[in-house]
Amino acid sequence: MSVFDTIARPYAKAIFALAIENKSIEKWKKMLIFIDEIVSSKKIEKFLSGSLSPGYLSSFFIFVAGDQIDEKARNLIKLLAKNQRFKIFNNILQKFLKLETSYRGNMMVELTSAYSLKENEIIDIRCILQKIFLYKIKFIYKIDHQILDGIIIKTNDTVFDFSVRGRLKQLSEFLNF
Repeated sequence: MSVFDTIARPYAKAIFALAIENKSIEKWKKMLIFIDEIVSSKKIEKFLSGSLSPGYLSSFFIFVAGDQIDEKARNLIKLLAKNQRFKIFNNILQKFLKLETSYRGNMMVELTSAYSLKENEIIDIRCILQKIFLYKIKFIYKIDHQILDGIIIKTNDTVFDFSVRGRLKQLSEFLNF
């Protein structure tokens, strides 16, 4: 887990709690995706570098966002500008989306394999994880040839590394100990 994820978690939890309280999860999701598009823009990147005052930066950002965000999202922008947290905005969005998925009785799981898995293998993995976590599992599926063989499963703050690369790393650490 990255430092950005650790910093983003309380922001995402607070936003999600507010969204639940106001029954506005979809509205917040749309606003956060819109803000992320602005933050990710190459044209806006230099403004977010930290060289501008937080007041000017938040005013500029709110102007660019226009009526696509409400007053509470504007307050979020002001807080992010004050604390220089725009760099972690995508992490905030991803944490919010995971909270939404969990709230709806689902769990988002990142499944990485060294090669393309067959449909029945994915179904088997899904069934096992659903029994373990008692949630309906939704996958983000990636292929990474660098893990050599096997799979890596990431969910929330837990990582199950069943890859050859992971096993070799464990062996190396054991032998160096």
